[in-house]
Parts: sequence; C-alpha cells; structure tokens
Amino acid sequence: MKIFAIRDESAQEQKDLAYLLYYEQEKRFYIELPENADAWETPLLLDSFVKRGETTVNSYWSKIWVEQRIVPTDRQNIGEILRDNHLKEYDEYELLMLAMGRCAQDDYYLVSIDEKELPEEITKRFSKRIEDVLPLE
Repeated sequence: MKIFAIRDESAQEQKDLAYLLYYEQEKRFYIELPENADAWETPLLLDSFVKRGETTVNSYWSKIWVEQRIVPTDRQNIGEILRDNHLKEYDEYELLMLAMGRCAQDDYYLVSIDEKELPEEITKRFSKRIEDVLPLE
C-alpha cells in the first residue's frame, strides 16, 4: 500500500487535508478524510463527502478524483504522451505520480508518507472489519 497526504500549495499552513491510499495489487485508490475536515479546504469532489459526514471515500469516487488529475484515456495523442513518459500502457497510478497529483485547475498535490504518519483516528478505522451485512427493505 502506498499512502499520500493531499495538501494545498496555496495554503500558508501545509496541513494534510486528506489521504490517498493506493493498493498496488488490486490497483485501487481510496481516500480517507480526517474527522475534522473542512468542506471549504478539501478538494472539490471530496467536499460533498465532508458535508455528509463521511470519512472514507469508496474506490469508485476515489478513482474519479484521480482521473480528474491525469491525462484522460481518450486523449488524441495518448500514445505519444505515454511514450514520452516511458510508460508501456495507460496506468492511473503512474500518470498521477508524474506530477505528484498536481493539476492545472487547483493547487492540490500529493506528498508520500509512511503508514506511521497517518493520524491515529484513521489507523483506528483500519482495525474495524465488517463480518456480515444484512440488507434491509
């Protein structure tokens, strides 16, 4: 698992606004939000999760956030872009790492961190496991 803090370059206080987790084997992204996250500070797509009080962003929406920060698969010259960046195939993670999550539309970027640097509130979430689910009407 690779872990990245999401930070805002334009903010004077360089605090971690959220955490992007990438599971290499499954090729899945997840975003964890701090419990005290501010909807005005978090990246645009993530603010709706903060407003609903959700702290874990599922893999679908996490991948959407990543895709908004990289070259799209249907870009006309995608072959050249991949070749120029020494990539054999389209890989969201590798493309994200080329600019450390920077995007022309905002000031957010990624900083690689160790699992030990995650806040305790987030590491506690990882210790909980769902054993069974019962669907309701």
